[in-house]
Amino acid sequence: MMNILIDKIRIVMEKAIKKLNLKGDILIERPKLIQNADFATNFALINSKLNTKNPIELAELIVNEIKNNEIFENVEFIKPGFINFRINNSLLNQVVEKIINEKDNFGKSKKKNKKYNLEIVSANPTGYLHVGHARNGAIGDSVARTLRFAGYDVETEYYVNDAGNQINVSAATLFYHYKKMQGLNVDKPEEMYGGEMYKEVATLFIEEYKDKFKDISIVNNKINNEEVNNLFKQKSIIFFMNEIKNQMSNLGVTIQHYSSEAKMYENDSINKIIKKYKELGATYEKDDALWLKTTEFGDDKDRVLKKTDGSFTYITPDIASHSNRIDRTKADKYINFWGGDHHGYITRLKAGLALLGYDFNLIDIDMIQMVRLMKDGQEFKMSKRKGTAVWLIDLLEMVGKDCIRYMLVSKTPSSHMDFDLDLALEKNSTNPVYYAQYATARSNKIISSFKKLKLEINNSILFESQKEKEIIILLDSFNSIVEYSASSRLPNIICDFIQTLAKSFHSYYAETKILDEQNINLTNQRVLLIKSIYQVLSNAFNLIGIDVKDDM
Repeated sequence: MMNILIDKIRIVMEKAIKKLNLKGDILIERPKLIQNADFATNFALINSKLNTKNPIELAELIVNEIKNNEIFENVEFIKPGFINFRINNSLLNQVVEKIINEKDNFGKSKKKNKKYNLEIVSANPTGYLHVGHARNGAIGDSVARTLRFAGYDVETEYYVNDAGNQINVSAATLFYHYKKMQGLNVDKPEEMYGGEMYKEVATLFIEEYKDKFKDISIVNNKINNEEVNNLFKQKSIIFFMNEIKNQMSNLGVTIQHYSSEAKMYENDSINKIIKKYKELGATYEKDDALWLKTTEFGDDKDRVLKKTDGSFTYITPDIASHSNRIDRTKADKYINFWGGDHHGYITRLKAGLALLGYDFNLIDIDMIQMVRLMKDGQEFKMSKRKGTAVWLIDLLEMVGKDCIRYMLVSKTPSSHMDFDLDLALEKNSTNPVYYAQYATARSNKIISSFKKLKLEINNSILFESQKEKEIIILLDSFNSIVEYSASSRLPNIICDFIQTLAKSFHSYYAETKILDEQNINLTNQRVLLIKSIYQVLSNAFNLIGIDVKDDM
């Protein structure tokens, strides 16, 4: 951790414990009632037995040893054995100075010797991204940013499902529109995708090929010509993947590596996995199908790898892709961000990898629940690009990247979410994104107004108001927040911090006369505090991928 205030208290405590020949772990945190103290420890409570003393006796012993230390304004023990610390205000300048000096690196942890690989999104290349994909993307990318800031090496991935029946359905859907839009006779496929986007793509086929394929039909939901079917498949995959990449980029999501299911078939990766399973004795044949012994690793039943007709089940290429990913990247930990409807699939995948010799806990699956778009208190379905889903491209046009990311990231991923479109469009303090960005805009205006001041730390001038002290303690906690958010993979914790800091700033601004012409040194200190708030908010914004606003 890089929390100046807690670290200083901990050093004093460690010296006292060593001198008093005591044992036990030290936990220092903010008390529930901050009017009683700045920080507190339960050391005496949890370590009384270890030191053969009652909690009050132990707490009193420690307080007597440290109470005269210059970093404290006051130290006291209270029943049933807590030690409360009130820090000296002179320490607050050190926090502000650290923020001013470290700038974009404030709150950043030292490099850790651990590598993460994150599969952020794996939407099929059969259409545009919807708001559910956007939530996966925003959360996954924010987790990646936070992990990097916390000192981890991080790679991001996208698994492209560019093989299988869904690609045939996409090709048939496009072919249907390609013929229909030219007034050509065509039977509607029994299985096809909805959405105006398919007409947009079909227009491109018409421009290039005119009615070249007018005599070809759709039979059994498939274009009845292998060459033309492959053409429509490949070109549609390219088109939709380009759209997906553009939309991810517009959402601020960075994907470093794309892997293809189709290429696994081309390089025989799947058959190699089947062969390895057989060599390991992890398979058996039953009812003319090939089964995998996933029950050996907690699955509720064994799973079919290869069906009676010789085709593979969904899990087979999925396991192969994960095996390739692990062997290629050599990461210490793998994370997949999946939609909540895939929960039942977790154990079979992990069991399949464990049967290949990988650690069962090498990969974690973080479930991200569905999003419902709301307007006027009711579920809202967009009609601009018709279909069954709410498209990200529409949402980007309506409310913009910052609002989408903040809203989607601000809730716990495992909870269902209502995205309030009315709230997202508000330009006032009820909108949490506007409220947060207004804090940086207001801060920047103050800083710009005092550019003539030579801003520098003056240790002879102390921050004296309780509000200033609370803000600086909050700023100092930023690294702890980053570490907690990274380890739990919960970027909503960063949003909570942002809201708390923005609220504290707006309250301070309303109550405090920043410019005191009678005391230019005090003005200097206060502007430095505003600059620190701006910097920490900027660093936090970057972790969740929203822009800093300098003017609103």
